[in-house]
Amino acid sequence: MAQAWTVRSLSQWAREWLAKKAVENPRLDADLILAHALGCDRIRLYIDIDKPVTPEELARFKPLMQRRGAREPVAYILGAREFYGRRFDVSPGVFIPRPETELLVRTVLDALPPGTGGRVLDLCAGSGAVGISVAAERPEAQADLVELSPEAAGVARRNADRYTPGRAHVYCGDLYAALPAQVRYHAIAANPPYVPLPHADRLAPEIVGHEPHLALFGGADGLDVIRRMVGGLREWLAPGGWFVTEIDPSEGEAVAGLLRGAGLSQVRVERDLAGLDRFVIGKGA
Repeated sequence: MAQAWTVRSLSQWAREWLAKKAVENPRLDADLILAHALGCDRIRLYIDIDKPVTPEELARFKPLMQRRGAREPVAYILGAREFYGRRFDVSPGVFIPRPETELLVRTVLDALPPGTGGRVLDLCAGSGAVGISVAAERPEAQADLVELSPEAAGVARRNADRYTPGRAHVYCGDLYAALPAQVRYHAIAANPPYVPLPHADRLAPEIVGHEPHLALFGGADGLDVIRRMVGGLREWLAPGGWFVTEIDPSEGEAVAGLLRGAGLSQVRVERDLAGLDRFVIGKGA
């Protein structure tokens, strides 16, 4: 006779099974996947803790757990990731936005004069989380997003249509070359591929085994794409505008030097909530 599962027993089993698979947050991941399979939120799991799980619900749950056991990221399994208070679509082949990147959004918002219009460029946009979040927080702002991957650009367009219709435009191509016209931006933000190739073996299996390497690795020293972005700032950043990029913690001084060499002032390295060098910011001449 098949085992009769309840929300409680299935959740407990899932947590223990993921822990054996060396998943970092087995309880959270198990709850998120179970809630997704049951079509509810995590709070409802605890309200219905002793509710029987139907065979149909169990059939939906099992393949999702198998994917997580293979170390596929939860965001791909759920098809979305929460970022800056909004739910952004993601899919395999699209870089997953991280919580620390929310500080990149906050830095751009602080750099834009409040209550005024502004034009923002989001390079290496991925799912569009940075540029769309800025535009959503500043209804008077316009955002252009550039992403090299056609698949990711398509996802970013869906997210833009949901949260900032008509105010966030997604272009598919290589950095500034993708833009249709020469304009000056009040802020240029980027979360580019910056992991040095020699650091690949330090990444979790969820990252190196599933996320797009195009969005992760920036050459031998991690700076290949950052150098190219900084090289175009004279033509694209408005006088007095701000450039901010996320970096690998090992790259702070090197990237700060690139910005100073490009003529930017007030260059500084900012740390994330873990105390690691995470962003470099500078002001255009």
